Amino acid sequence: MAEEKQPSDSIKRSKGKFDPLKETRQWSAAVSEERCKRIARNIGKRLVEIIDTEDEPLPIICIFEDYPDD
Repeated sequence: MAEEKQPSDSIKRSKGKFDPLKETRQWSAAVSEERCKRIARNIGKRLVEIIDTEDEPLPIICIFEDYPDD
């Protein structure tokens, strides 16, 4: 996967193929980055990675992790 310029929100962003069988973290497909952020809020998880697969109809893969214990 090719790395993209990273904004300062600590979310890793990349483009390329996504293999759901190799991914061990919780993930979801979405239509946009904003939808990923909304899903994360709704499920109470931290959004850690966004993969732009450029596949329609849901080109964005959102990767989630639990929040670290305080």
